[in-house]
Amino acid sequence: MSQQVDPLQGEVRFRVPLPIVIPIGALLLIAVVTIIVSRILLSVPKEVSVVIAMALAANVLIACAVLALRPQETRNSWAELLVVATYPLVIGIVLANLGLGESHAGAAHGAAEEAGVTGGGLEIGAENVQFTMDTIELRADEAATLEFTNADASSVQHNVSIYKDDSAEKVLLQGEVIPGGQSISYEIDPLKKGEYYFQCDVNPGMNGTVTVE
Repeated sequence: MSQQVDPLQGEVRFRVPLPIVIPIGALLLIAVVTIIVSRILLSVPKEVSVVIAMALAANVLIACAVLALRPQETRNSWAELLVVATYPLVIGIVLANLGLGESHAGAAHGAAEEAGVTGGGLEIGAENVQFTMDTIELRADEAATLEFTNADASSVQHNVSIYKDDSAEKVLLQGEVIPGGQSISYEIDPLKKGEYYFQCDVNPGMNGTVTVE
């Protein structure tokens, strides 16, 4: 006499739709790798990030060429190729943790402090994506020179532009954008007595008031 099997006790199998799962998984992997690489490159100086990106691209291309020419490579060989292809990222992580990109910003910040960028006047700095002061004081009907120091990382760009008001429509000074770790002098034409508006055109949230007396 045959024994009846409870259908609820049978093994439940699910079919994985590979044509859908594989592309989605590949996109997620690409997104994660892109975010990691971008964070590393933004954490080091511009010159170093270019070298790391070029080395990484070259290593990945070489690894793909080796795999294409030798499709029967063992799993251990695949792991070795992966290590070789991605070692520039390891170097980038080490440099970022050593604070190499911050050394340039620190030097610029020190120069800004020595120049007296601490309050109203003709010197202003940028650090941590904000200006070191929110007021620039000028004399009416006199030309002036504004010294600007960008003390952020080399990958972070800033400038100083002066407008008639906070609508930022009528430009009175269009300052050149500079990367972190650099300084520049802006020549300001004579302005009439009153209050004006200044901002960083790259990051408009950085702004303040120009007082002309």
